[in-house]
Formats: sequence, structure tokens, C-alpha cells
Amino acid sequence: MASNSENQYVGDSWNRRGQSWVEYDGIMNQRLEAVSDVLFENIGIPQGSKFLDIGCGAGSTTIRLGNLVNTNASVTGIDISEPMLSLAKEKAKNVSNVDFVLANAQTHEFVTSKFDGAISRFGVMFFADPVQAFSNIYSALTERAFLTFVCWPDSQENELSYILLQAALKHIDKPYEDPGTAPGPQAFRDKQYVKSILSSSGFSDVSIETVKVHTRAKISAEQDARVNMTIGCAQRAMADAEADEETKGRIYEELLLVAKEHQDGEYVGYDVSVNIVSAKV
Repeated sequence: MASNSENQYVGDSWNRRGQSWVEYDGIMNQRLEAVSDVLFENIGIPQGSKFLDIGCGAGSTTIRLGNLVNTNASVTGIDISEPMLSLAKEKAKNVSNVDFVLANAQTHEFVTSKFDGAISRFGVMFFADPVQAFSNIYSALTERAFLTFVCWPDSQENELSYILLQAALKHIDKPYEDPGTAPGPQAFRDKQYVKSILSSSGFSDVSIETVKVHTRAKISAEQDARVNMTIGCAQRAMADAEADEETKGRIYEELLLVAKEHQDGEYVGYDVSVNIVSAKV
């Protein structure tokens, strides 16, 4: 079980990183729209009265689910990043059936009536103790509820991570350390590991399918490079290596070349794979 200090560290980390996601919210939602489509294609039109969006960030998927379900149903988004939730609340101010909770889904006490389903778009790979987290989520669901989320497979299956990481590593002397199953974007890349977590947490009928999609955003190559300097694997590699400004400048130029190679008219796009995970209570 994760300690309070570990959970506090995760929360503080996402409050810092959340500022970057707020700054580039529009671009990131364009980029991840195809991934959201995969998620929502898998849940269809869910039946029930209450739903949960785990690690909802700035609320894009929460609002989309709120617009999808019955008008009498409600959707709660939960996240630990205060900056991102502030933006989510602003975006959802005219959506009557959506609300947000600033909390860690791993430890939060869900005291209201239970949820009929839970979703997540890349929001469940950061728990300090995944079994504790999913056990807590399981306890918040009704007897026939569903769980559906998307997570990243191995980085080599994704241009958006592998190519950008390799571009950054060209200019970093520090050896790259594989994060394994440590909390982070790649934590759930092993399907058997994910199945083990969910089974240990009480879920059944766990299925995982790898789907290929093309992500893109209507931005310039320069904008794309700036985003990738701030969010994602290249940024994490620079932070881990404590890269100086000169090194960051060289990495930016490298990322700019990558962006230009992936430019198609007004768009910059990358081919990626995602794992769509489904389970039942």
C-alpha cells in the first residue's frame, strides 16, 4: 500500500505538470481526439445514472460522456491536478450533468451512491499502488458496472513516444533508464501485468485489445516541437537528465525536424497504438 507521502508526491507532481497541460489543452485534445473516439466506440451509449471519469484532466472526456448519456444521468470527473480541474470546471460551466472532484482515486472515499461505469483516457497509469487504486474504484461501482480505459503499449509501437524520445536521447549523455512499471505513461504497457492488477482488484472478464490510430493536430511544426518540449517523453528525458539550456536548444531543433517530417499540410500527425482495456465488476 502506498504511503501518504508517496500520494502527496504524485499530487504535487501533477499540479506542476498540469500547468503545461492547461496551456496546451486545445492542441492535446486535437491530438488525442482519435484516441477518445476509440474509447467511446467501445463503451457505446452506456446505460445507468452515474458514471466516473478517472484521471479526467481538463475534462474533455468527462464532458463528452456527459453529452452522451441520458439527460437524467450524471458524470463525475476525478483528478489530482488543481490547475487542470480549474480549466475543466470552466469548460463545463454550461453542462448541467457534469461535476468534478479534486482527489486521488486511489484513496478517495466515494461516499455518494455508486457508479454504473468508469472510463479513463490515459489517466490510470500513475497510481503509486495500482491494486489499492483499482480496488478502491471497484468498491465505488455497482454490481453490473463496466470499466473501460485506454493506456499506452510499449513505446516502440508509437511514433509519438519512441521517435520523440530517440530524438531527445541523441543529445543527452545520461543513459536512459527504462521506467518499468513505475507510475508513468508506460506503466501499463504489459498486458499480463494489467490483467493481474484488475483481477487482484476484483474485476472480471478483463480484455485488452491493441488498436492503431493516427493522431494529429492543426498546428505548425514549430508549435508541435514546443508542445513536445513541454509534454511527453522528450520532456521527461530532459528532466531526468537535468538538461541545460544549450542541450534543450539542440533537442528543440531535433524535435522540429521530426515535426516537419510528420507535417501534412496544416496538420502534424503521428501513428500510435493504444491498448483499450475493458472489465466488469
